[in-house]
Amino acid sequence: MQRLPEQDIYIYQTPGEEVHKILVGDMDGKRLKALAKVLTDSGRIVYKILAEDARRNVETLAAGEGGPEDFMQEVNRFGKQYLEPLGESWREVQPKIIDRLPARRPCLKTPLA
Repeated sequence: MQRLPEQDIYIYQTPGEEVHKILVGDMDGKRLKALAKVLTDSGRIVYKILAEDARRNVETLAAGEGGPEDFMQEVNRFGKQYLEPLGESWREVQPKIIDRLPARRPCLKTPLA
């Protein structure tokens, strides 16, 4: 199995949200990423599960909003579908917060929701 090199994960954060969990898993020539933030006012979780290849082509496999159990259900589903058949599993990584954006300034990068 061809593994992609390790890379740092950078996250934009705005007031009213906190990073919940960042998980990564390796597939042959691709990396799965599960990114989740907590909306502090409601406690809801906004998440995306992505597949990225060596050329940085990104495919969104799932996106949604819900409780922690909804996020973990999706993480488990994709883990069983893509990672477990290869003998791989999710691992948690610590992201680098690159900017704490003010609420009134929109983020031009791909948001989680």
